[in-house]
Amino acid sequence: MKNKLLNYKTLFIAIPDPLKKQIFIRLGSALIFLLLFILVLYTMSGWMIIVPFVCLMIYGVISAVLLFFRAIAGKYVIIRGLCVDVSATPIRKRSKSILVQTDEHMVRVMMKQRTKRIPAGVQLEIYLADNTQVYEKDGAKLLYAYLAVDVMSATISPRP
Repeated sequence: MKNKLLNYKTLFIAIPDPLKKQIFIRLGSALIFLLLFILVLYTMSGWMIIVPFVCLMIYGVISAVLLFFRAIAGKYVIIRGLCVDVSATPIRKRSKSILVQTDEHMVRVMMKQRTKRIPAGVQLEIYLADNTQVYEKDGAKLLYAYLAVDVMSATISPRP
């Protein structure tokens, strides 16, 4: 048992940092729902009130475990490229989609997470599951799902 845990630890160390961050986020959400479950269990008397907390906690754990096993099996693809264009929402100015120039294709990624606004001109790494659906629209590949986005570095020097 101890050897198996050490093996998982060494496998976890080999996972790329953005995927590790996603695993920790999913486990953290499961922990928050566990704490809310315990809090509601002690304060409320009805069992039907705690069911959503249990379901969301189980979902967070299963999601983290599935991502961990996907990462150690290498069932993901990394797209590296330069962010060319960022379309933002009108009111809150959050990134709605980004256009990435890779070596072969233009890829438009629809942002789903509450990420900081990604400036144009930075190098990105986008982590995808190997079975992610890729669509084509206006000569660019279109992605609606991804595992993680990592902003590598700025390639355009700031204005003086």
